[in-house]
Amino acid sequence: MRLPASNVPQRTNFGPMLFTALLLSGTCNGAFAAAVDEGSPDTRKKSSLATSNAKERSASTQSHNVQRKHVAQEDNTPGSIEQLLVQGHRRNASTDGTGTYTVSAVSTTKMLLKPMDIPQSISVLSSQQMKDQNLNTIDAALKQVAGVNVNMYGDGTGGYTARGFSLQAQYDGVPSMSGLTFSQQYDLSIYDRIEVLRGPDGMLQGSSTPGGSVNFVHKRPTEQFQGNASFSAGSWNNYHATFDIGGPIANSKIVSARLVVAGTDRNQFYSNAYDRRWTIYGVTDVHLTRHDTLTVSVTSQSNDTTRYMGLPRASNGADLDLPTSTFIGANWGKSEVPMTEIEAQLEHLFSHGWRGRFNYRHRISATTLQYAYLNAYNAGAKSGNFVEANTRYDETNDGLDAYVTGPLHLFGQKHVLMMGANYDRYLYEGGGASANSRTYTALAGIPISANNAIPSLALPTITNRYWEPSTQWGVYGQAQIKPISSFAILIGGRVSGYVSKTRRISPYVGRTNTDIDQQGILTPYIGGVWHLRPNISMYASYVSTFSPQSVFDTTGRLAPVRGNQLEGGIKGEFFRGHLGMTLSGYKIIQKNEAIYNGTIGAICGPGGIDDCYVATGKTRSQGAEAELIGRPLEGWDINASYTYNDNRIVNNGSATQSGLTYAGNSPKHLWKLWTHYRFEPYRGAQKNVWSIGGGLNAQTSTFGTNRTVTQGGYIIGSIQAGYQWNKYLSLSATLNNIANKRYYQRLGNLYYYNYYGEPRNFMFTLRSNF
Repeated sequence: MRLPASNVPQRTNFGPMLFTALLLSGTCNGAFAAAVDEGSPDTRKKSSLATSNAKERSASTQSHNVQRKHVAQEDNTPGSIEQLLVQGHRRNASTDGTGTYTVSAVSTTKMLLKPMDIPQSISVLSSQQMKDQNLNTIDAALKQVAGVNVNMYGDGTGGYTARGFSLQAQYDGVPSMSGLTFSQQYDLSIYDRIEVLRGPDGMLQGSSTPGGSVNFVHKRPTEQFQGNASFSAGSWNNYHATFDIGGPIANSKIVSARLVVAGTDRNQFYSNAYDRRWTIYGVTDVHLTRHDTLTVSVTSQSNDTTRYMGLPRASNGADLDLPTSTFIGANWGKSEVPMTEIEAQLEHLFSHGWRGRFNYRHRISATTLQYAYLNAYNAGAKSGNFVEANTRYDETNDGLDAYVTGPLHLFGQKHVLMMGANYDRYLYEGGGASANSRTYTALAGIPISANNAIPSLALPTITNRYWEPSTQWGVYGQAQIKPISSFAILIGGRVSGYVSKTRRISPYVGRTNTDIDQQGILTPYIGGVWHLRPNISMYASYVSTFSPQSVFDTTGRLAPVRGNQLEGGIKGEFFRGHLGMTLSGYKIIQKNEAIYNGTIGAICGPGGIDDCYVATGKTRSQGAEAELIGRPLEGWDINASYTYNDNRIVNNGSATQSGLTYAGNSPKHLWKLWTHYRFEPYRGAQKNVWSIGGGLNAQTSTFGTNRTVTQGGYIIGSIQAGYQWNKYLSLSATLNNIANKRYYQRLGNLYYYNYYGEPRNFMFTLRSNF
């Protein structure tokens, strides 16, 4: 197939139409890597569980990351996963409609503990903050979370790290291998909140790196009819719209439902690029009995995005000072990813405050990636050689999670127990092909210009396709034991198993190879929380995780990489629980990383023909965090954080690199701030209300995937003003990157993966409630 250079998909500008519909609504309511051949940078999903961690340490290391309103008849025991009783008052753990940045409980732990009762650093991005900042995407949301770094990949996907390691995904508490890095994400409008646990989460997540986990909690049907809509318009024809409606079906107390529809249509600030997405999410609650609730949801999204590999740098790593609108690549490049997700959840309330939940999640996606990227650059001639890539693959994610939890009264104290098991399977099926200047001479010596576009060529034919399933299981448990009322011990752990296989399925069917089969892996958890006062607690914890390895030494397959963390700190709740504070310090040691053994030949593995490795690799990450989130004064909301992270190579096989910082795009100092104030003429005012807001993101210097590619620190600021006419209609205007700072939001190597951050831009958002 031959793609003409002019064959750029035509945009459908639905912005004015949506604006008109939304304005009418508000007025009326006022009245009422894919797998490509070696040489491509986009290894992405083929052997995906190994690739995300491999980007963070040496190439020789192969690691596989792989709610209902029934109140229990127990003093303050939660009636369901989305409900919490505190001091005799019912508080909903859901943030939807609360109007605050704080939460009463965190569902990631399954035990529904308050944030200050969890002996680890955990942050929650609430629905209200998402609305206040007009956040529409996962990457925009995670950029606001303490300690999280976001690295974009030019096709709507990204890499997400904390404390120098990648983050893993959970969806309503169900772990997902390969669910975050390199994966397309759903529109933010379908989620109630995002819970981010920093540090190892091996007890509930299973196989993972020590960075932590991100739990995406979906919106649920409301007990009363409600609806809202929004429309945003901004720079570079950036349009986004949402419609959200739900409530009981025909005044039924048994069945309730909710529907969310969202759409994005925008051009990028760089030339020749666009992003179009449509999302639909439907969820239904069925109260089967007084004690049983079945929840079923379906989500579907189309992703149509330009695939852009970023900008080159000079041979010494210096910035080429290209215009921010520069596009180097193929204007026919694209990333098309339709995806569908189905979830089913059954919750049962037992007697004496015990409850159980069974979750099932199934997601499928089909990815098409076609793009070109620079792999050689001649600064004198201002020209380069390019690689053309064609990739297609299907992914299937299946997850099961079941657990029970409840109180146990012994020795005059109330303790809490939790036990469960989960199963997670990820299947990659596909392949890719690439061509370079040696096979296509037209790809050689192409002039580099501000709006460079690679000529249309016949895409390389995909011949090699692979079938790669990865499966993990785990049995876990945890107990919160209180020797005295002011002190709690949390102790638990997990026993896991992990299997990964590979089989060629085209052009011929090969044999199935078991790349990894490791069973009975133990990851312990122990922590303590001491309440100095009812609203202030001190904590300490030791947590762990593991990542299986596929390589061998002379005695057999290497044991998993192990990540262990010691963390301690202090947490507090002030202003009647409306303002939360965390101060913490941590130290992570990751060891057993594979290092290539070049002293002997390829004599390892079952057939004695594999390269040999030794499990002597080691890295260390340590630092401190401070976070303040909530409402110190009526009308004033704030989310502020500071992170210090010092990560170092202890041993990666190269003596010259020992002691160097190992994680690229991971600044030592990271500051984040968002604050918002409503000028209410009287408490609870719902009309004629002005508001102002502002944000600040700052960091110190970083390097990319190539250590010679560096960038100094920078500060990016934003400001916002809003006006609420009545309880049905409001408008806000936001100006981002006020100083029009020129910076790179992500650094790569000398040829690609260097992406400018957005220049100064604006966004107007109109919201309507009905």
